[in-house]
Amino acid sequence: MLGLSYRGVEVFLPCLDCRGGKSSTERDVAAAGRKATALHQAAPRLRVRVLGADGTGGAMAGQDAGVLFLVDIGRGGLIGVEPVREQDTQRVRRHVAKVMARVGAEELRTDEHSVYEGIVPEGSHRLCLTHWRKSKGKRAWELLQQAKREGRALEVASLQRLRELLRLQPRPPTVPAELEQLVRRYIRCRKGLLWKINQLLQHVERTWAKVSDDPVDATNNATERVIGLTFKIRSKTMRGFSRRRRCWLIRSWPASSEARQESATFAK
Repeated sequence: MLGLSYRGVEVFLPCLDCRGGKSSTERDVAAAGRKATALHQAAPRLRVRVLGADGTGGAMAGQDAGVLFLVDIGRGGLIGVEPVREQDTQRVRRHVAKVMARVGAEELRTDEHSVYEGIVPEGSHRLCLTHWRKSKGKRAWELLQQAKREGRALEVASLQRLRELLRLQPRPPTVPAELEQLVRRYIRCRKGLLWKINQLLQHVERTWAKVSDDPVDATNNATERVIGLTFKIRSKTMRGFSRRRRCWLIRSWPASSEARQESATFAK
């Protein structure tokens, strides 16, 4: 819980008037993880309205870099973890679809990574508002600086207005008429800076309605928090945490037959 190494736990325990060695702590963690896994498998099936999905490039020993996290956006709780790279498109899509069906999720919430496209029907996949605004705002700012360097006053004004539209509060659920006008202004441009602006405007228009407008939480921040608290911090501070058999407490349930077989083997 504190992100300590096993040796750090051994040093810390006397402060609580307890004794214990690093090896016994490691055995206790593994035993607690096996028990937690068994409890999760025996528990009633979870029901989730919005499932958040995101990957991290943190490496685990014996695996290619990459871990996929699945989170209940409404409760901010971890649903499952799978050691798989986001670049492994087919495996990620199969796994996310299986978890969606298992928990009865109505909506999938992700960033704009193409791996998550086509898993669920179009209206059931929403993009994280934070990721979307950040990526589009960054691109608009880069083109704005280029337009200023080239002395293009009209393009500077267009990009400044685009950035204002991206930051609208509250955000309109449908494409604003002013954005449609900007798209039409550059729709026939095919060269240089104007082509880049054309591409950005069309992409913003195309994805506008797909961005989440959930009044409770329109972002994928719950998934980001879970990744940070359960994996990133610990993998940086705990020796050996990158090994799969030492990560029991972040795995809600072995989602694949390979993972279940590994669990049984290790338990023996």
